[in-house]
Amino acid sequence: MEKINYLIYGGGTHSRVVISILEKMGIKVAGIFDINNKIKSIKEISFLGNYNSQINSKCKLVIAIGDNNIREKVSRTIQHPIGTIIDPDTKINRNVTIGEGSQIITSSTINVGTTIGKHCIINTNSSIDHDCKINDFVHIAPGVTICGGVSVGKSTLVGAGATILPNIMVGKNVIIGAGALVNNDIPDETKVLGIPAKIIDDERK
Repeated sequence: MEKINYLIYGGGTHSRVVISILEKMGIKVAGIFDINNKIKSIKEISFLGNYNSQINSKCKLVIAIGDNNIREKVSRTIQHPIGTIIDPDTKINRNVTIGEGSQIITSSTINVGTTIGKHCIINTNSSIDHDCKINDFVHIAPGVTICGGVSVGKSTLVGAGATILPNIMVGKNVIIGAGALVNNDIPDETKVLGIPAKIIDDERK
């Protein structure tokens, strides 16, 4: 069966990671949409300018933007079929569900019973244990450890090297600082940092 070519939305540094994974998957990148017209190509892949649903309309598209809120905003404009990318060098249990548009990056591990929402980024060398729920537009940064039974709310960023202990509930639009140890539930719209993690900013106020 012939593989469908992909398009990429976003020509920043994360796009190079996405391109590398697609190459490993044996998938050709047909072009990159980006509003920055000063950039002409990455790895000989042409930039196509602003998003246009008529260009290569049968190609799948993946949004290569690390910022959760921008990625969600862009997703509402996309009319192409949405692609999901999974690096071949990952360990994913067969009883894991991964939503469309999500990106599972090199050396990540996802264990049995876990659900990954739409347009998530599970970054390099992250570990998500059994029966977790990672909601839409979450970004799990490199080297994160998420223990079993954890729920992470929509559009949350879990910073590099952070650890979330078992059965913790993390709200939506939360920012967990790099290296934090989360041992208590975290409410929506907050920023936490430290060992153990403490709220340092509360957007609800």
